[in-house]
Amino acid sequence: MRCLVGLDDTDSSRGYCTTYLGYRIAIDLKDVATVLPYPRLVRLNPNIPFKTRGNAAVCLQIETPDPDLAYERLCSKVAQFSDVEGGANSGLVFLEDQSLTSFFEPLYLDALSGLVSPRRVARLLGEHRVRHFELGNGMGMVGAASSLAFDERFDHTYELIAYRLRNSWGTARVLDSSSAKAMDAATFPKTFNNYDHQKRKVLLAPHGPDPVFAGVRGDSPSTVLGAFGLLRHEEELEGHMVYLSNQHTDAHLQRELEWKAYSSGWTKGRVSDVRVGPGGHAYFTILSDGAPLPCAAYEPTGDLRRSVALLRSGDRVKVYGGVRRPSSRHSKVLNVEKFEFVSPGTKSKPVLYPGTYIASPRANRHLTKPLVRYGQENPGLQSPELSGWLSGPAIEAQVPA
Repeated sequence: MRCLVGLDDTDSSRGYCTTYLGYRIAIDLKDVATVLPYPRLVRLNPNIPFKTRGNAAVCLQIETPDPDLAYERLCSKVAQFSDVEGGANSGLVFLEDQSLTSFFEPLYLDALSGLVSPRRVARLLGEHRVRHFELGNGMGMVGAASSLAFDERFDHTYELIAYRLRNSWGTARVLDSSSAKAMDAATFPKTFNNYDHQKRKVLLAPHGPDPVFAGVRGDSPSTVLGAFGLLRHEEELEGHMVYLSNQHTDAHLQRELEWKAYSSGWTKGRVSDVRVGPGGHAYFTILSDGAPLPCAAYEPTGDLRRSVALLRSGDRVKVYGGVRRPSSRHSKVLNVEKFEFVSPGTKSKPVLYPGTYIASPRANRHLTKPLVRYGQENPGLQSPELSGWLSGPAIEAQVPA
């Protein structure tokens, strides 16, 4: 029997990782369930304040002869690999009837661009009698349930995530940065966001205490497998798994913006009041249907901030980003992730030309679509199973030549 398993919020700032849990399930539960290629890594609204580190949920499609036993073992594995003491609020959703997936699609789309209540998820699961398991306050149920709706019908990319041995967690990763730079040069534009050439910085390896050694993102499973094989490292690894993902698709920016705290999306209008403030941050206002909407592009966004500073009053633009909630020190503002320059506001020669302007790679969020992917979207395309997509104990990794 084929079932879907949604997982979320098993990690904390101290460590662990929801993708690692997905990997451990694929390795450890082979006696009761087979994880089918390709498991899904699903990023949700990056503006949610109580998100996990990358706001990533995981959905596994499994084949099992005994759903009851598989569910029992899955719950045990979630409990084993969740840092509840560190603040994790883990959720697992076990969907045996895949015809119900369509009921979760509105939830997924809302979770990309807004704030979803756990009560809504609880009602949906209850109405359709879907088995689920939660730890902590249940916030993880939102991502776990939302992840069930994402698949290759949507624009997607792939990521190979390599995992560290347990005794290496919390130590410095030993990765040859020159090999990351060389790999980027050899595989671009089929891979992306591996290396920041402006800052000469490796982007594919995290720095925290989590189990991830490195993640290579690209347009197909064969691309990321081949690219990973070009990296040089001295550290012995536990294994890797290739995920299908909504990363680098701008999935969270598809809806017209609701001017509510934590919302993501787009709005358009005319620019006014462009200025550069303390710290090099650039600010401007969008006049949209007569309403002034304050916007900001912060100094760490690099290229984006420099482009915003060149805008002139009257320029017509379409801006994309997330709404920061107001505080005692700051008003509500749109944190800009990219903008499209539509037309200039004056007859004089424009400083900017029509096109899309985004942040430097080092400031890209997981969902940010790099310029190289414009016109290269992958909706509806399903990659065939590739030998070596999963590597770990008792599994021989086969990397294509």
